[in-house]
Amino acid sequence: MVAAPDGTELARIPAPKPLTRAQARLRALQRTTARRHGPYDPATRSRQQPSKRWRATQARIGKTHARAANVRRDELHKVTTRLAQQHRVITVETLNASGMRSAGGAYKRGLNRALADAALAQVRTMLAYKTRWYGSTLVEADRFFPSSKICSACGGRKPNLTLAERTYRCAHCGVVIDRDHNAAINLARLGETQMLGEQSPADSGSVAGRGAICETELARAGAAGGCEASTPHNPVGVGETGTVVSQGTAA
Repeated sequence: MVAAPDGTELARIPAPKPLTRAQARLRALQRTTARRHGPYDPATRSRQQPSKRWRATQARIGKTHARAANVRRDELHKVTTRLAQQHRVITVETLNASGMRSAGGAYKRGLNRALADAALAQVRTMLAYKTRWYGSTLVEADRFFPSSKICSACGGRKPNLTLAERTYRCAHCGVVIDRDHNAAINLARLGETQMLGEQSPADSGSVAGRGAICETELARAGAAGGCEASTPHNPVGVGETGTVVSQGTAA
């Protein structure tokens, strides 16, 4: 979710799910592998020479995982490039992505796979250097900042908010709002506060929101400009080109 401090929803960007889309093919290949002779024989509990077909199937599994990783990287590059080019300030959460998957075991298997497939930490890493390339600013919210629990209408805080609650309902003012939209507004205002502390009010520029996972069609990133994985870009200032939006617009 990308939002402005005044509550305007600017965009909804879904998480890439290349591994989820490849699950059917991976399951078929893994069943095929189980029917062939691998390096371990469970009947005799001994090591053995793997068959050529087992090796060939393992190579196909590796190629499927590699393709999913390439698709994920391509989608993240397009999205982060568009954000860095079109918005002057971007605010993101510094989530502990690995810690979110550390406990739960089989009970969290689906959630852990979805978190790994979304590559949340990689999004922040890409934005960190792309904002320098395109002359924008990245503001990282503290890991314990309660963006989802704070009401964007009255400022009240909800003590408990489970992950299953996708709609935020404030007990103080009665506002009902999408959970991700509410968090995006709070992050946008946090970025505005930090930028006002660094710049004068006359030069505060645009302020920030965040990207969140939503089930909508992925937006096109536009011209990314060369191979971003290895080619540094010269920073551009606001107003020099049309790649950065003018003041008063937030993302």
